[in-house]
Amino acid sequence: MAVVDDDTVIREGLPYLLRELRVVLAVSSVEELLMVRPAADVVLLGLVLTGTGRTEVRQGAAAVEAGHRVLIYTNERRREVLVGCMAAGARGVVHKAEPLPALAGAVAEVAADRVVITQALVGLAELAERRCGLMSLTVRQREVLSARARGEAFRSIAERLFISKKTAEEHMSVVTAKFADFLRDHSPADLERELGLGPGDLLHPRRPR
Repeated sequence: MAVVDDDTVIREGLPYLLRELRVVLAVSSVEELLMVRPAADVVLLGLVLTGTGRTEVRQGAAAVEAGHRVLIYTNERRREVLVGCMAAGARGVVHKAEPLPALAGAVAEVAADRVVITQALVGLAELAERRCGLMSLTVRQREVLSARARGEAFRSIAERLFISKKTAEEHMSVVTAKFADFLRDHSPADLERELGLGPGDLLHPRRPR
């Protein structure tokens, strides 16, 4: 794994906190990453890379487009921003508030070429499928997606649907991969139009009536 973050504590601390993961490079900018181009299964990327005072740095979706299998590591919660990063080719998003085992699990998922998305994007995927059927999911995949969008745990889903926990997780893995493919072909504006959302609704989700 390579780490790109301008926060010194994160950049230098993660190798000690996640000893099960081998960190081959830890740098503060995408430019440094591209100079070295390490043989890393995953690049853990901070979205905002201005903490060192530099202004001419590649960050956000442009940093994702630099290549590599990217897992976004951020405090960003705005769906418009996260959708833009997934559309640019990021393989996942994990929030800095998540416990370390969740981060390690997300890295492992992305390293295995699977997609990891946050709960906010799970809800957006469920909306895309429910309103438009945009991802051609099976009945079981829709059931698992709907349950995950409500925050139901995989173990509970498995018991309710009479399937194994692993099977439920595999269904969701297929859903997230299809959603990532869908986002690569749709800008945030496209998504708002397809889902019948007003301008800015991805950025500021509507409150339920």
